[in-house]
Amino acid sequence: MKKYIYSFLFISSVLVSCLPDEKPRNEVSIIPESFMGRDNLDLGTVNINNTKVTISVWDHGQIDGDIVSIYVNGELFVDEEVLDGFNRPITFTTDLEFSGYNYVLLYAHNEGSVPPNTCTISIDDGEVFEKFVLSSNLSTNGAVNIVVN
Repeated sequence: MKKYIYSFLFISSVLVSCLPDEKPRNEVSIIPESFMGRDNLDLGTVNINNTKVTISVWDHGQIDGDIVSIYVNGELFVDEEVLDGFNRPITFTTDLEFSGYNYVLLYAHNEGSVPPNTCTISIDDGEVFEKFVLSSNLSTNGAVNIVVN
């Protein structure tokens, strides 16, 4: 009988270890109040279904030399890049850290020739495609909540 119990426990532990990892869930926004000495402005919420996303960024409106950094949950993904137009976006893929609330933050290194610094961001999770505009200047950062349902 002990042999069967040990076999059952072993097989159970192997099966459990094969299950996908559960991501921690944030039930409320995790956008920090400030980042790098600037207040963060919560500019809204986007809902998606999956944590694996492709994010694209381009200048919103006139291409005017905006230089930006983009952070996802505090991790740098775009580092002091000059934004181009819709036809030449900066694109990256990531697996969001949490189910529930995550965030994308725009940090402006300048305001281009037409203040403030604005960019369009698209998020594609394979099921949902969302676009939104972030705005930032030299005293505030723009941020958006990304909620994984």
